[in-house]
Amino acid sequence: MRITLIKTTIKYSMIIYWHAIRRHIRYRLNSFRIMRLLFLLTCCLFIFVQYLLTKLFYWEKKPSPLLTRLYPDMPMTIDLRSYSVCHPKKLYLDTITSYYHQYSKQQTCFLIEHLNGGPWWSYVTHEFAEVLTNLKEIGIQSNIIYRSFPQNIKFDYKTNFTKYFLNACNLDENLYMQNKIPIVILLWDIDRLLWNEMHHQWIYLLEKLQIRVLVFIDDLHFTTKESFLSRQYLFQFISSEIFSTYPYIFHNYYYSISSSKITWLPHAASSLSYRSINRSADNLLFISGAQIFEWYPCRSRAFHLCRSRKDLTACLKHPGYGETMKNDSSFFYGGRRYFSYMRQYVFGLGTCQSVHYAIAKLFELPANGLALVTTNDLVPILERLNLYHNEHFLTIQCLSVNRLIKEIKRLQNISQDKIDNIRIKSQKVIYERHTTQHRAQLLHVRLLAQALIAMSSSDEERTQWKQWGRYCDQY
Repeated sequence: MRITLIKTTIKYSMIIYWHAIRRHIRYRLNSFRIMRLLFLLTCCLFIFVQYLLTKLFYWEKKPSPLLTRLYPDMPMTIDLRSYSVCHPKKLYLDTITSYYHQYSKQQTCFLIEHLNGGPWWSYVTHEFAEVLTNLKEIGIQSNIIYRSFPQNIKFDYKTNFTKYFLNACNLDENLYMQNKIPIVILLWDIDRLLWNEMHHQWIYLLEKLQIRVLVFIDDLHFTTKESFLSRQYLFQFISSEIFSTYPYIFHNYYYSISSSKITWLPHAASSLSYRSINRSADNLLFISGAQIFEWYPCRSRAFHLCRSRKDLTACLKHPGYGETMKNDSSFFYGGRRYFSYMRQYVFGLGTCQSVHYAIAKLFELPANGLALVTTNDLVPILERLNLYHNEHFLTIQCLSVNRLIKEIKRLQNISQDKIDNIRIKSQKVIYERHTTQHRAQLLHVRLLAQALIAMSSSDEERTQWKQWGRYCDQY
């Protein structure tokens, strides 16, 4: 009994002692945990700081304008002689439509990518979406069916091109092979696939079908080698015609592409623009868009002034192209909201010195009654579009922020009558020659011309159709 009692006493004593130790250890562990947590937080903070420093000094920059063309070590050259933009009246739209209906025994199948505007409705001004939907309306008025790409079938690397396009045209493959009709395709999103990786598909398609492939390209610069190879292949070997917003510098980016294959389809003013002059606008320079110095040096300097010289400038940063831009009513982005915002100001800056792009702002600013302000490199390009220096737009020097300040002050001191005259005249030219409706008319004319080329048996006729809507002084 005594032994049992001793054992029991020892047992309970050990239990009590163990609980005491556990309480002590728990207290020590709590302190240890706090120290450990502080240590971990310190480590995380150190790693985060290292990450920020790495991003600051070793971040991967956006491709330089110099590195996104064929010969970065050579100056860019501009070829304006090879391209022109016809006055809409000289497109003779009704005439070529009559020719088409007269010559075509069967309706050509026209397939247009994003015919209903597609993702281009999320573009700031809706420009391309309007061009495509206007094209559809012109087709209806001309008794010509423009078809969309099928929405229920994916267009990717696994797609059988031949079946895809025949199905889109509601054509049976066996019957088509016995009695071929022209198929004219307009690709509007040329970067959706790497076309050179589908070489065998294209070869089979071009051999089996009576098909002509037309493509549209906006920004010419490429960001990867894969993108360049894909575009080069498409332009050189597949396309019958290329619609380019900047054809005069096309040869700086892609090789062995004849200018006769390229049609100038400039940017244009949206139908949502305000066709009036705001006489009570603030005497400031309006700046909007991306702030990438290498690409937009003058614009970036102007944005710098927005933070310090609100007596000279007013800025609106680039909204991107997503759903936020389309739907967020708190921002002046998209369609009329954007245009109503810019109309608060007398002057608007539109320039792209790094690559001499005749960007959309050159059209949307004067369309909404602002006096267009640009740089000297764009003067000859604008003249080719019937917009003339000091008559339809003004220029500035902006090699430095200080120089830009002086230039804006100079603009602000020009007489109101002269500025108003420039605003009125430039707006008139835009609405006569450079709206999305005019671009849709040009596309319509060229689509019909390509169908007529496919149907023609005479070299003389084919030459006529190749020139129609492109070289207006020749017919």
